[in-house]
Amino acid sequence: MAGGIKTATDTMDVGERTRGELDIRQLRVLKTLLSESSVSRTAAIHGLSQPAVSLTLRRFRAMTGDPLLVRSGTGLAPTPRAQDLVTLVDRILDDIDHLAGREADFDPATSQRRVRIVAATSFGPFLVPRLIRHLRHVAPHMMLEMLPMPSMAALQQLLEAGEVDLVLAHRQPASRNLRGETVTECRTVCMMDRGHRLAGAPSISMDDYLDLEHLSPNPPHGASVSPIDGHLAELGLQRRIRASLSEYALVPMVLAGSDLVFTTSKPFADHFAALSDIAVVDAPEEFGAMPVFLFWHERSHHSTFNAWLRRLVRDMLV
Repeated sequence: MAGGIKTATDTMDVGERTRGELDIRQLRVLKTLLSESSVSRTAAIHGLSQPAVSLTLRRFRAMTGDPLLVRSGTGLAPTPRAQDLVTLVDRILDDIDHLAGREADFDPATSQRRVRIVAATSFGPFLVPRLIRHLRHVAPHMMLEMLPMPSMAALQQLLEAGEVDLVLAHRQPASRNLRGETVTECRTVCMMDRGHRLAGAPSISMDDYLDLEHLSPNPPHGASVSPIDGHLAELGLQRRIRASLSEYALVPMVLAGSDLVFTTSKPFADHFAALSDIAVVDAPEEFGAMPVFLFWHERSHHSTFNAWLRRLVRDMLV
């Protein structure tokens, strides 16, 4: 079938194929090659000879005009073009499997998928290590790729292009093409040095909160203020911010020995309180709880893989 996608039963004689033809089996071999960066391991995984895998690599090099894998030390490393192809090949194979009804056979124990999650920065410290450990146990061949939160417009484009599997955020975008749910709600708390004058208090009143000096996260893409300051503005209030940052991992170091406070979700605060001299105090009740949203594109809603990933992340958050 010239110019189309051939079935997996076609031969692996890649040297006889034209530039305009694609073979599904060869796409799967390419996916493994780009993931493993090894001809021998790819051959073993697919039950092929190393020369057959080398021919496949040669064919895709000719098609793309790029070496795709280059020598690096004692092994091979993907080129920037190869890294760009990973998402494209994943998406093509996902669509083919969905069309052929093969996704019902999804098995995390053998799947070589790349898991792509966009998450608000505050989820990183307490969620990502647990997620990686769990995936290493139940899905040892998968690769987790955590992506920073872009603007909502850019995020929408990534979801529609199939370049992101799942999104974790404290706010949910309005779009008819997205599915989502509120997974849980987290208490809003204040982090501070253990030597802070309010460190032993059960909670902070709004009057005391406004008298304090604050460390704040930089506003998310496309926003002029952080969610905390946006909420205060709705109440006609404003706090005194003395420093802001984009890297949440620096928060406990900035707070150490200072009189600044950082307002965040309880799971994030508890994570660092267990590792450093940080006290956690309930924020003013006017803030209420922080919702945690999980959302994905409509095209992935019936995906066996995506449903499995949603359950996995949901169980870690609840």
